[in-house]
Amino acid sequence: SNRSPSRHMNWRIHLTNQSIRDAQILSGQWPLLAVWPQADRVEFYDLEYGAWHGCRHIDGPPPNKDYMAEEWRLFLASLVDLKGRACLPVVSARQAMIYSIDNGQANLFREPDNRLIFRQGDQLHALDIEPNSLAAVDLDRSLGLVAALDVEGQLRLYRQGLLRGAFDMNLQIDPLRTSSVAISHGGRLILLTDGRQIVMANTSGAVIRRLDVHYDIRQIACSPAGDIIAASDNEDGLIRVYSGADLALSHQRFAQDLIAEAQQLQLMADLPPVSTAVNALVAGHRGAVGFAMSGVICMTNVNQMARLPQVSSLF
Repeated sequence: SNRSPSRHMNWRIHLTNQSIRDAQILSGQWPLLAVWPQADRVEFYDLEYGAWHGCRHIDGPPPNKDYMAEEWRLFLASLVDLKGRACLPVVSARQAMIYSIDNGQANLFREPDNRLIFRQGDQLHALDIEPNSLAAVDLDRSLGLVAALDVEGQLRLYRQGLLRGAFDMNLQIDPLRTSSVAISHGGRLILLTDGRQIVMANTSGAVIRRLDVHYDIRQIACSPAGDIIAASDNEDGLIRVYSGADLALSHQRFAQDLIAEAQQLQLMADLPPVSTAVNALVAGHRGAVGFAMSGVICMTNVNQMARLPQVSSLF
């Protein structure tokens, strides 16, 4: 079973003078944080204490898009941590954004023109969504469920690469705002946003909760169990945490304050500029929340944030 991180996890590392590209929590007995300072370089840190576990260079994928070819099979098999125990959830390559499930047995390719290709075993499926209609997509890392949000505000669900249903989420997709999808492990919860609403749905396409917000959402992240949903904004650098039970706002704090209070794991390190936006966001077990600002990665916990009175503002 997963070693659950401490409720007092609170560390930061200044990695680079560039913006960190992505951060991902890798599942497994010893959870790791995978941090991408560059598109072809990933560094691994102990999730709880921030100890460095090493780094690896991701070689470029085969130049073609023949995803069933042996060279692609070998490349996909290489997208793991240093000990080969956990797959990297999302890898950005020139040919496609590559999503992988935990055991590596299924992959989703989001090509630059927004075509979606699903690979499982010896089967390859082109998902039946028009490339110019895709707004956002995510892959459930345990079962391989694909949830795609289209520009009409529809949630399209695919299993084994086949469409299982399309459901109107009543979202207003705007190219000037961030649209995104996040799925809990096992697909129990699907979170969707058009930048001004968060919708919680289930795998039957039913809307469980809908929340209007008064800020522009930059990212959302869902914990594996679906117990917390984290969101960052475009304006204030405020990280908000919502309950996965009812989408009630439970905790919030400015990212800059969380970084300033976190244990600095280097002798010399700069704090990010005050005006910097959060550019990566993750949520883990037992209230763990991680984020990047500029070249700083910070791993913290909801216990480091202000707890809010439980007054729901659902619509």
